[in-house]
Amino acid sequence: MNQKTVQSLFSLFLQTARRNLSKTALICFIFLCFTTGFATAQANELEAVLASPAVTFAQASRFVLASSAVQNNVRTQDAAFTFAKEKGWIKNSASPQDVIKMSELSFLITSAFGIKGGFMYRLFPGPRYAFRAMVSRSLIEGSADPSMTVSGQRFLHILGNTVSFTGGE
Repeated sequence: MNQKTVQSLFSLFLQTARRNLSKTALICFIFLCFTTGFATAQANELEAVLASPAVTFAQASRFVLASSAVQNNVRTQDAAFTFAKEKGWIKNSASPQDVIKMSELSFLITSAFGIKGGFMYRLFPGPRYAFRAMVSRSLIEGSADPSMTVSGQRFLHILGNTVSFTGGE
């Protein structure tokens, strides 16, 4: 990483700290930034996701795939979205700029990271049971509903929990 990128990431860290995120969220953010595929992400992409009130399918695909061992060399949001859609991890009717719901994010994450769900998830893999699997493993913390949108801060927190849970790649 060049010095400008490091400075931008440090600036994001300070902005996040000022927003009173929990200590765990900050640790997860730092862990993600320096130990996963986030090191290759553009600082402006990170800033856009962090500041976003609702994460899109393209943004989620980009960072989930960059953090997992499945396809960690994806360079653009559109390429990541296309890859995830071809794998069946994103519904066919979704477009890259559509806002992702918690259940859809859960399915994308469980699929990309190979997280095994419960009995019902194994019988009927999909967003509903993926959400339940993520909640039961405390990867999604606090009050959450499968149909709620996901803010950038919450998205990074969930992704950080997932990377920690799976041992990080």
